[in-house]
Amino acid sequence: MPALPPALSPALSPVARPSIPHLPELNYHHLRYFWTVAHEGSIAKACSLLKVSQPTVSEQLRALATAVGAELFVREGRRLRLTDTGRLVQDFADEIFTLGRELHTALLNRRSTRAIPVVIGISDAVPKLIASQLIAPAMKLPEPVQITVQEDRHEALIQRLAGHELDVVISDAPLESHLRIRAYNHLLGESPLAVFGAKKFAGLARGFPASLADAPLLAALPGTPQRRAWDSWCTEVGVQPRIVAQFQDSALMKIVGQAGFGLFAGPEAIAEAVCRTYEVRVIGRIPALKERYYAISLDRRLVNPALQAITTQGKLIFS
Repeated sequence: MPALPPALSPALSPVARPSIPHLPELNYHHLRYFWTVAHEGSIAKACSLLKVSQPTVSEQLRALATAVGAELFVREGRRLRLTDTGRLVQDFADEIFTLGRELHTALLNRRSTRAIPVVIGISDAVPKLIASQLIAPAMKLPEPVQITVQEDRHEALIQRLAGHELDVVISDAPLESHLRIRAYNHLLGESPLAVFGAKKFAGLARGFPASLADAPLLAALPGTPQRRAWDSWCTEVGVQPRIVAQFQDSALMKIVGQAGFGLFAGPEAIAEAVCRTYEVRVIGRIPALKERYYAISLDRRLVNPALQAITTQGKLIFS
């Protein structure tokens, strides 16, 4: 057998090893302190949330800045603003702690015999019939789950989601792209709108939508997405209903509609349930107007079985 060339001889040539660049030692404890300050905007607020002293947080931030070799914040008045490096670190920290929550949830789902707490925020613009249908399957899971439902304005719920007070937000609007919140929109489905009314308005079904002209209407509040879409549609078709009342609570609006004070709009996907629950009838359908519903979470993948059940139910409701 011919001798190996010197360059290939195991006795003469060391094993080739890939060159590994020097990486800073990142302490995840430091990273969590930084992450909290970045989201809260000040050390004082972060201290209150973390329940530690200000010098402790400041020292952790200095240690992380030393590890990465760059400043992470600059001070602007009483607030801290992220540097370019700080924003980069925050983006990765968001991913790191999101994966950590997913791992924790997955492990709990496999081994826990206690009820898993799930906190759901529901926008006050989402019809109660849709909200109840969405969360119902999550309450019937074989795994023990304890669900807490909180209702508020979309904007307030998004801030609480960013603060990790909620597991998911169910809303009729997606997360706005201009907000610096690392969260994900999961489309549950969409539905055209229908117009409902008590029995005395049944005659308005003839000639719809022209019959809406000067008809008494129960409407959403001005400035809401539903109201803007409705007003735009009325302008397009050339009808002007007479708004007799405006509501933030869609359930209250339906109750007032049940009493015969005016017409109201709602998703066609739950038309049967609306008619049965509120003793009204469909006056007309508006295919051009659609409402979309979203589950908004900090996780790209919904691994929690309760949240998976909600998204699956959404596809069934709006199919």
